[in-house]
Formats: sequence, structure tokens, C-alpha cells
Amino acid sequence: MKIGGLLIIFLFSLALHSQPSTVAADYYNKGIASYNTKNYGGAILEYSKCITEDPLFSKAYYNRGNCYLIQKKYDEASQDFSEVVRLDPNNPKGHLYLGYTSLLQDKLDAAIMSFDECIKLDATMTKAYINRGTAYMKKNLFAKATEDFTQALILGDNSAACYSNRGYCRKKNEDYIGALADFNEATNLDQNTISNFIEKALIYFKLEKWPEAIAEYSNLVRKEPSNAEHYHNRGYAKLMLEDLNGAHADFSLCLQISPNHKNGLNNKAYTSFQLGKFEEAYGDYTNLIKTDSKNASFYAHRGTCLLELEKYDNAVDDFSTAIEYKKDFAEAYFNRANSYTKLLDYKNACKDIKTSADLGYEAAFAHVNNLCN
Repeated sequence: MKIGGLLIIFLFSLALHSQPSTVAADYYNKGIASYNTKNYGGAILEYSKCITEDPLFSKAYYNRGNCYLIQKKYDEASQDFSEVVRLDPNNPKGHLYLGYTSLLQDKLDAAIMSFDECIKLDATMTKAYINRGTAYMKKNLFAKATEDFTQALILGDNSAACYSNRGYCRKKNEDYIGALADFNEATNLDQNTISNFIEKALIYFKLEKWPEAIAEYSNLVRKEPSNAEHYHNRGYAKLMLEDLNGAHADFSLCLQISPNHKNGLNNKAYTSFQLGKFEEAYGDYTNLIKTDSKNASFYAHRGTCLLELEKYDNAVDDFSTAIEYKKDFAEAYFNRANSYTKLLDYKNACKDIKTSADLGYEAAFAHVNNLCN
């Protein structure tokens, strides 16, 4: 997520009640000259001399505050903009920059108060709405943030960042349709910010619009072909549409990029099994066991692969391990009984099928009499 449209630092001219002395004006002009050559340290020095000569010259505090902002010296900038507000309380830009500096310091309540003052003095100050919206967003006050970003758009901001921020707030308020509209605008305006495309895809997931999600992740794959998550998520959307082959292909691509992607391993194992690729599924569950050696479900699934591959002794071993880690694993008892049956070990098969039935596994009930007689 891209937080807040950043203010562009300009040396605004402020209409003030006082004029500096000749000496102060000379220092002030030298400060502007240094600023224009990006010699911000030199500009600060000249503005400081100006302020020493004329402590009531608000423009010098304002411009020095801008230099401190560029240098990320927020405490010093805050002091200067506070002085601007004290000397010229009716100038909205002083409040705007004091609020912006507070926002950069994560002093959110102070920032909101300054933006409130700015808006009272000039209700058309777009940046005040944008930055107050950002402060509200950081405080998780998403409804208020949405109002401010909307007002900024009404006033003509129309930036990708403003649409993106409003979209994020709308999503947090579960207005998914509104959020989707905003992220669409953001991506139309800015094709390079990947997070906006991801947000669109995630909303399609939330709304279970799988074809649209696939289209978004296909776009993301083109933009970031080495991002395993995009392949995994596109695969999952295909899985929801019962496109097992497409899902399996995407999960495989995910694992080529990130071999230890746990969800990728899980879902590839599932699709391999569902497609009857039991050797492959066996390898997938083996890889999953490497990530979690005490996961009963992984052993049970691998045992089922072995059962399908007619490797009954090995299947018994895996089902036994699954039961070791999960004593009431009814399905594992059932499948181990099946494996014992293939090995003609009816005594153990009977014992397991009874245990499975006692644990409530419905499929076991029909086999108890056959196996135990």
C-alpha cells in the first residue's frame, strides 16, 4: 500500500505584516540562492542569520523549516513551522506544513489538529485533506480517511495515490465494490505500482470472482515473473474453478521459484493426487514432511499415495506414523486396515477397522463385519 501523497516542498511566499531590515533581507536572499543550488545546509545558515537579525520575519522560519524537512530534521522543522503559526496564525500554509511535519513524526493527533486549522482557513487546500486522510488512515479511522480522500478528489487531486489510499480505506470498511473501483482508477493512472494490482486481485478473491482474479494474477505474472505468490494465487483461483491441470501447472511454477513455499507444496500435492499423479504426489508429500516432520496429515496422505501405488508395507508404515502423531486419526486407521487387507493380514485389518468405526468414521461401519468374520 502506498501511504499518503507526499507534499512537494516549495518555498511559498507568505503575505506577512512585517518587512525585514536591509541586513536581514540580504541574509534571506542568500538563503534562497543556496536553496536553489540545493545547498540546504548553507541555506539554513543564512536563514538563521536572518532570524537573528529579525526574529519576527516569518518567511525565514518557513523557508528554514522547509530545508530542515528536506534534511529529515523533523524536530527542527517542527519548531520553525510552530514559529510561523505563532507569528502568522491566519496563514493556512504554516498550519499545513506544521501538520505535515507532525505526520512524518507519527504525531497523528497533533497533525490532525494542524490540518483542521488549515482547512478552516482555506477549505480548498487539497494537500490538507490528503495528509489528514493519511493521518486518519494510520489511526485506523478509515471512514474519516475515506471522506478526506474523497474531498481531495473533488478538489481535483485525481492522483493514483489518492485513489489507492481511498481504495485501501474502503476495503478496510468492507466496501469491496467501491475499493475495486478505486484500485481500477489507480492502476489506470499508474501502471508501475504493483501493490494496486495486488489489491485488485485480493478483492476479487474476497468476492470469489475467480475468472477476474485469474486475469489479474496473469497480469501480475507478466509484471513480476519471478514472484512465486502470483503463480500460487492464480493456481488457487483455477482450483476453485476445478481446473486441476491449470492449477497444478501454476503450483509447479510457484515451486520452481520458491521450493519451500508451503501452500504451494500443499496445493501441488493435492492436485497431483487428484489428477492420479501418485508418484508425483508421493514426492510432494515427502517434501512437505521435510517442512513439518510431525504432521500426521502429511504421513496419511503419503500413505494413501503408497496404497494407490500398491506399496502396501510402506503405506502401513506411513499410516502408523500418522496414528502415532494423532491417536484418534480415524481415516488413518481405516486406510491402514485397507493396507493390511492387501497384505492378507486380516487380524490387524479387523483391529484397525473396528478402531476407525469406534472413532465415528462412517466408511468403516460397512466393512467391520466383512473384515472381522
